[in-house]
Amino acid sequence: MAYDVWDGDDEFAAGRLVPLYILVNGQTSPRNTSLDLATQVVALPRDLNRLEPEYQDIVGRCGAWVSIAELSAFLHLPLAIIKIMVDVLLEQGYLGIGAPAQQQIQDLRLLETVLAGLERL
Repeated sequence: MAYDVWDGDDEFAAGRLVPLYILVNGQTSPRNTSLDLATQVVALPRDLNRLEPEYQDIVGRCGAWVSIAELSAFLHLPLAIIKIMVDVLLEQGYLGIGAPAQQQIQDLRLLETVLAGLERL
């Protein structure tokens, strides 16, 4: 009698050797309570060799700014699990948190001038 690695209904989980609760050490929620669906993260330059493959997949998807919801969809993992895994990666310095717009602001005085002009209209 042959035994499958995973006996779930999810076709994406068929090859997974480790149950999801093991990946997050049994955590049920992230420590950072501000993480939500729209939270944007980006990979920071770090050596990924010490990470488990599932964590490496997350960091690999974060070459450009990406939301937690997008990570969940791309990697076919539950949102709750992704939030916890992202929280771990944030704590360990593998990911940065923010928004792409925050990184693009070059001249804050110019933006303030534009805002003042719009308010005068």
